[in-house]
Amino acid sequence: MELSMENYAEILETELEEAVQVKNKQALRRYSLLLAQNLVSREEHRNEIDLIRTDIRSLAEAMQRGFDSMEKRFEAVDRRFELMEQRFEAIDKRFEDNSRYLEARFDDISKRFDDVNKRFEDVNRRFEDVNKRFTMMFTFITFGFSIITLAIVLFGFFVR
Repeated sequence: MELSMENYAEILETELEEAVQVKNKQALRRYSLLLAQNLVSREEHRNEIDLIRTDIRSLAEAMQRGFDSMEKRFEAVDRRFELMEQRFEAIDKRFEDNSRYLEARFDDISKRFDDVNKRFEDVNRRFEDVNKRFTMMFTFITFGFSIITLAIVLFGFFVR
């Protein structure tokens, strides 16, 4: 049963009047009203404090749920980053494998070019050897024709 402030003040005034000798009835009335107001306002404060505590608890619970959901989101983002890191590692590995493969291919092609260069050098030496022989042969033929021509001229000069 909840008492209103006026009812509480009357009960308090009646009890105090019976308990003590009252010299001033108005002073007793004011005293009981002040005491009742004080007690009622304390009760109101307690109710308000309880309401505030309830609100604070619900806010704390809501904040905790928000923190939990943010934590889940961060974990999901972390998982996505881990997956992306795995993808980058796989791509990096493929790139390294391709790099090694291309390097091996370039080395192989370079060896082929070196072999072709050696063949060209051999062919160049052969052509130089043939050119030297041709030059020597041309020189001997020219020298031979010159001797034959000189012999014919001398033979024609002395035989006549």
